[in-house]
Amino acid sequence: MSPLTRGGRRGWDVITKIRVGEIRWCRFGVNIGKEIIGKGDTFHRPVLILKKFSGDVFFGLPLTTKIHKGDWYYQIVHDNATQTIILNQGRILDRKRLEEKIFEISESELQNIKKAYCELMIKL
Repeated sequence: MSPLTRGGRRGWDVITKIRVGEIRWCRFGVNIGKEIIGKGDTFHRPVLILKKFSGDVFFGLPLTTKIHKGDWYYQIVHDNATQTIILNQGRILDRKRLEEKIFEISESELQNIKKAYCELMIKL
């Protein structure tokens, strides 16, 4: 089972502390048009915490287990499974949307993701 595949019961406790570089389950909710959504009744999807703005608010990038190629995507490997970070769907989120941590990426990988995100935004 991929680390990004949900299994079992997940709690609804509010996360009290978050760190940049963590990948956590996030309740994205229902969105409009081409915005990324999660799966299931609560619209869960993994999210990378890219930047914290306060103890409550952060900028997150959603992930998918589908392999995508191109400037809008960044591949990571965890537990021998490849996941795709969806760079063009980043958004501001509140920590109240978060659930348990899935894993944390290395500082060097985080810097590469930030670089890829900034390069994409400059191209737009």
